[in-house]
Amino acid sequence: MNTLKRHFFFGLIVLLLAACQSAPPAKGTANPENIALLKQAGFVQTDAGWEFSASEKLLFGTNEAVLTAPARQAVARIARLLLDMEITQVRIDGHTDNTGQASYNDQLSLRRAQAVADAMQAAGMPANGMTVRGLGSRIPVTDNHTSDGRAQNRRVVLVIAGS
Repeated sequence: MNTLKRHFFFGLIVLLLAACQSAPPAKGTANPENIALLKQAGFVQTDAGWEFSASEKLLFGTNEAVLTAPARQAVARIARLLLDMEITQVRIDGHTDNTGQASYNDQLSLRRAQAVADAMQAAGMPANGMTVRGLGSRIPVTDNHTSDGRAQNRRVVLVIAGS
């Protein structure tokens, strides 16, 4: 009987101790702390997920697909932030203005997206977690009637799926 009581009390203590433990913090974008960090870094929530909208950091010159040193630093900072939040899945969408042939713009936008993916991988982001797309001039953020408008459309957008 004493053995039965001891086992009962031991089991009860184990259950009580387990109930006292707090749940670990949530991982991914649903965590309120992570949402605040994403917003602080320049991400905005859209229907597609969280988009890095600070496009002035990821703009390209005409016919260019090479990141500037400040853009490379921004990409590395974002990659490290995402990794710290245990976010390893990101879509990278390259864009162009509407000058030139559509087929050329599709290839150029893909090279731009790949340049960002390469910089993210150099900062530790796993290559198998990145989806790289070249969207050409199909999704402008502004009109292409001015040089400033065209410059804003020559960009790469980072998208993190999730709520």
